[in-house]
Amino acid sequence: MRILKQALAALLLMTVCASVESAHAQSDIAKTFVDRLIDRVAKLEKSCAKEIKRYCSTVTPGEGRMIYCMQAHEDKIGPGCSYDLQDVVLALQASNETLKDAVTACRADIASKCGNVQPGKGRVAACLVAEKASVSKDCANAIENVEKVKTQ
Repeated sequence: MRILKQALAALLLMTVCASVESAHAQSDIAKTFVDRLIDRVAKLEKSCAKEIKRYCSTVTPGEGRMIYCMQAHEDKIGPGCSYDLQDVVLALQASNETLKDAVTACRADIASKCGNVQPGKGRVAACLVAEKASVSKDCANAIENVEKVKTQ
């Protein structure tokens, strides 16, 4: 069950780290994204413990393989597990889409306003937030959407 949590956390962390340039600061939004998904995964681990052991014990965790395994066996899992699995998948998809949209909307602002900032550890994201008043309207809206996801 810890394997599923690690797999999801790794998948989300890859997504967030790849997209964090459009988020707030890694220590804030990325951490919140990861923490919220880890909470959902903990619930998933409880409700799906039997199914994970039965159907996915031989799956190598990482890159979403555990989630794919659970989805492949969704016709055999119980209703509570199925609900929690869907909740985690939808939350991951929503977070990923919001971050991807923000990266797209902020690409020009990243280059023009934060081009000299060394990427990594949320530095570009922090730069964008600091420049929020002067970024494009689309980028400012995308940053707000990312901040909204953090509170959901």
